Amino acid sequence: MEEAHIIDSILVVDCGTVITKLLLLEHVGDSYQFVAQAEAQTTGKPPWNDLSIGVVHGVQELESIIGRTLYARGGITVPRTGREGVDAFVVILSAVQPLRVVLAGLVREMSLESGRRAVNGTYATIEATLSREGNLRAPQEMWARTVRDLMPDAVLLVGGVDGGARRPVLELAEAVALATSMLDEEQRPTVIYAGNRTLRSQVTKLLGDITHVVTTDNVRPTADSEHLGPAQSALEELYIEKRLRTAPGIERLSDWSRLPLFPVATAFSHVVDFLWHREGNADRGVLGVDVGAATTTMAATFQGRSYVSIYEHGVANGLIDWVETHGADRILRWIPAEMDRETLLAMLYNTELLPSTIPQTSQELSIELAVVREMLRSAVSTAWPTWDVGKAAMQATGAMPRTDPILISGGGIVLTPRPGQSLLAILDGLQPVGISTLLLDSSHAAPAIGAVAGIKPLAAASALESGTLVSLGTVISPVGQARPGEVVMRMRITYEGGRELNVEARYGEIEVWPLLEGQRATLEIHPSRHIDIGMGLGQGGRVEVLGGLVGLVVDARGRPVNLPSNPDRRRRTLNRWILDVGG
Repeated sequence: MEEAHIIDSILVVDCGTVITKLLLLEHVGDSYQFVAQAEAQTTGKPPWNDLSIGVVHGVQELESIIGRTLYARGGITVPRTGREGVDAFVVILSAVQPLRVVLAGLVREMSLESGRRAVNGTYATIEATLSREGNLRAPQEMWARTVRDLMPDAVLLVGGVDGGARRPVLELAEAVALATSMLDEEQRPTVIYAGNRTLRSQVTKLLGDITHVVTTDNVRPTADSEHLGPAQSALEELYIEKRLRTAPGIERLSDWSRLPLFPVATAFSHVVDFLWHREGNADRGVLGVDVGAATTTMAATFQGRSYVSIYEHGVANGLIDWVETHGADRILRWIPAEMDRETLLAMLYNTELLPSTIPQTSQELSIELAVVREMLRSAVSTAWPTWDVGKAAMQATGAMPRTDPILISGGGIVLTPRPGQSLLAILDGLQPVGISTLLLDSSHAAPAIGAVAGIKPLAAASALESGTLVSLGTVISPVGQARPGEVVMRMRITYEGGRELNVEARYGEIEVWPLLEGQRATLEIHPSRHIDIGMGLGQGGRVEVLGGLVGLVVDARGRPVNLPSNPDRRRRTLNRWILDVGG
């Protein structure tokens, strides 16, 4: 505990797929603040094959900003002495390949679906799925051949509720045992067993002499319950062991750090969890989204329980493959100007070739924001089924749960020229409901704060309270059906100082009213009887809200947001929405 009192300077390095970010947190006066940041190209791939090279480049830029030495004698100086070095050095990473996983289980809509959600909770991809469902006889040879040929990092074996199916699960385990026995020892996958708990000893006995076996709680202990946390933790530990600790140049960085390595998604989820506990409102959750170059991370906390889901696509890598799978129209529908499929694919291909570049034209920006929208929508559809939202659930069927605040991070959405552009992409992609404050992680500091929390929680909390996150504004999103143009909500805005403004919101429109960053106002809201703003159908009340870069926004387009099918009308609608939010 004594050491914690002398940690006044913390350097956090975030090694992303494309960019390595460095943030320097220091004790200033009575609080901790980020005093400087720098960026460099990530150097984990050829021709460098050494992450530490990019870190050194970034440190040299940081040194020129702060006017003191951090890197000397071949390493980061820890602890700080005089004007040299820092008291702590932390590394978080997402710049390594995901785990390759084979998922094996019984019923696709039950254990296999739960297993898939567990895999989505860390940096991992499912290379193949082995299913007992639909097979009168177990195709064990085919299963064994699949595992042998793929040589995955891990096999996640699920199936059977606790005390339920036995023989089908053991048949899968036997096939995995046969496959792993045919591989060289260093090629054998780790088997994570998260199925019927009564079979743990048998599975361990069957596989334990062949390969490493990890047993966890059943992902589907009963037919109508799901328990993903232990399996996700086992996968994350394997990811740290097989990927983070073997990343090129990581030995050098670890020698400088002497602190545990963090996956970026884990660090980001710590911040979301802190925000939920800070708000202290069990009736709502807190949501965070980090849109990266290669992945989109969605972290949420409901009822004090944290959830993390990683969608295996971002705004730069793998876009052509994504379009081949999902279709170009999913992106083209969000572009407010006429564009054909070939033009879109050419620009996406350029983005994949040069992922570190930023949009130079309005056309390039509209494509990037369209991609952001689809990544957000896909991430929501992946993450939402894993949440137990409790009291945050809306009465309307199919509506998102209530979340406040919503934290947004990632260069593709944070670095837009105008805040209204970011806000509209968030609303189109996430389609939040009720009343939410949108917080923008403009410096991409949220993962760094999450990493700092593991060293000095007080410093992390202090940094978060010192203005690191920027408010885009408060958004009210009514849920319910109405005719286009129908008044769905009336509201009185009382500003600090007593000035009042009476306004109306009409169905199908986005309205923005002035409320500056840091400014507070009291709202007296009266929704129509068939409209829910998170307080129940037709229920309103008085709430205090916080302003932001855009202001006070009412998104009365309904949920889900429906785009006109006619292309010309759709483009006119998109351009009107852009103008409405100042984009």
